[in-house]
Amino acid sequence: MAQLPVSVCFWNYDRTMPMADGRVEIEGCDATFHIRRPEDAFHRAFYHAEYDITELSFSRFMARYSEDNVAYDVIPVFPSRAFRHGALFIRTDRGIKTPEDLKGKTLGLMDFEMTAALVARGMLTDDHNIAPRDISWVVGAVEDNGDHIPQGASKSTAAGVEINLAPEGRSLNTLLANGQIDGIVGLYEPSCMAGGAPVKRLFPDWRSTEQDYFRRTGIFPIMHTVAIRKTLLAENPWIARAVYKAFCDAKEIAITELQVPQASKVTLPWVVAEYAATAEIMNGDIWPYGFAANRKVIEAMIRWSQNDGLLARNLTADELFAPELLET
Repeated sequence: MAQLPVSVCFWNYDRTMPMADGRVEIEGCDATFHIRRPEDAFHRAFYHAEYDITELSFSRFMARYSEDNVAYDVIPVFPSRAFRHGALFIRTDRGIKTPEDLKGKTLGLMDFEMTAALVARGMLTDDHNIAPRDISWVVGAVEDNGDHIPQGASKSTAAGVEINLAPEGRSLNTLLANGQIDGIVGLYEPSCMAGGAPVKRLFPDWRSTEQDYFRRTGIFPIMHTVAIRKTLLAENPWIARAVYKAFCDAKEIAITELQVPQASKVTLPWVVAEYAATAEIMNGDIWPYGFAANRKVIEAMIRWSQNDGLLARNLTADELFAPELLET
């Protein structure tokens, strides 16, 4: 039987590369792999549907799905996950001592719809009673290096939410350094911190804060999911399970390698101890794939998206994923 040719796009995670380097195959497929940074992959997917199988922003997928405006169906594979308490940076001269002090302040972010911002806002709402309308939002490139890939217009249908664009040619880092905004939601430390600007993390001990959040809520936020082109899936319904299995097998290789003490695969001195400590906190499964194990976080993220005015209609967790894999 001839192998089905497919194009596959993802970032070079330890949990995906066993597919790209040939250790794991997608059964029944002749796969060509493309390694692209997430923002690039998302732009190509949402605007051009360039690849048959691709990594996607989970927040943006939910928004496009609610509009019936996406060329892909998704499977319960989550190559990128992250807590985002550590993504909140604030000026130290604005009287912001607690998260509740963010009310009435102005925060910058790369994109209102981006998943990292969705997760940060969801946490602020659930834990600190801060609604999206309680903060003014400024959207723009984080730094001046021209590395920003626009993902689409930032908008919200939630009442009272204010979203403005950064002034032309002005990065969020510059606005933060000059005191024109009070903080940012950023994937990295803003460069002005190293330059001595009065900026710090909102949660200084963000690792412990995020661990406590997981213990209390059981939520390990999803950043990205894996999608299969709808037309391909309709013609080859077996491919959903084949792709799911390949990603699961690749992840298991990565997790096994984290635990090898003889010659560490990761450039981190105590990686084996780190794995053991994390597994204890997370009840053994540090990076769950599958629908059942992730229903709680999926439902939380749908609720946050609805609260933020990002969805054109209400969604359910079950409808988002390929029905063949709802029992996983």
